[in-house]
Amino acid sequence: MGWTRCFDHVAGASAGAMNGAHFITGQARYGVETYIDYLSNRKFIDFFRLRKLVDMDYMIDDLVRHVRPFNLPALLEASTELHIALADAEDASVHYVTNRSEDVDLWEVFRATGALPILYNRFVKVGDRFYLDGSLSDGLPLPRLLALGCRYIVVVLTKPLSFRSQGLSRPLRALAWWATRQYSSALKRALFDVNLRFNRTMSVLAAPAQARVHEAVRILVIAPRTGEHLVRCVTRDSRRLRRCAQQGQADAWQAFGQRPPTTTHPFK
Repeated sequence: MGWTRCFDHVAGASAGAMNGAHFITGQARYGVETYIDYLSNRKFIDFFRLRKLVDMDYMIDDLVRHVRPFNLPALLEASTELHIALADAEDASVHYVTNRSEDVDLWEVFRATGALPILYNRFVKVGDRFYLDGSLSDGLPLPRLLALGCRYIVVVLTKPLSFRSQGLSRPLRALAWWATRQYSSALKRALFDVNLRFNRTMSVLAAPAQARVHEAVRILVIAPRTGEHLVRCVTRDSRRLRRCAQQGQADAWQAFGQRPPTTTHPFK
């Protein structure tokens, strides 16, 4: 849509941070096609590899550094500041690293923000602390952007605005509690209460536009119109991933009150 260089700040956690990085560096389509063609396999997601069901090491060390190179120099030189959310492994507090942060290995930052609890087998050291999936502490970083003084904000959701998380069922909660038995009590609370924080932010975004205005802030929400083609974080079916990407493309144009131009190429 020609907006790559229009944003002062981009904020995200987990895949949202990685998607934001691809957007800032002009690799958005390249990043989507990486999901569809290179991450829809058992090297990345293996349901029988219980201690590392989602292999962030493969994605960071092999894929985005060598097979499908991510343009890290472009991110470091970008005029847009990327804010990457990390969850502290000890107290579950949110910590932000940006492409302006000094003496930080951004590869390890991306590994840390994507380190899904239970599905990935370790915490990731960044600086002198250990971190994991930033979504646990700040999955929808609207407060971060407000604190930065942003007045025009575009929020990209992966769920319809009407969606509200119900949390884990009692059997799954018990299983997850056992699987996270070595987590700190604060981290466990963050994991099991993440749906409450998510739902609060979704309620703010779903309010009428005039109710979302805060000190002259305007928020535009891009959200799926339906859940028909949505995928999960462990979806490996490339056809479903492609349909989801195509729906996201159409939803983005519709959010701006337009239809996708005929020159827009679908994801192949």
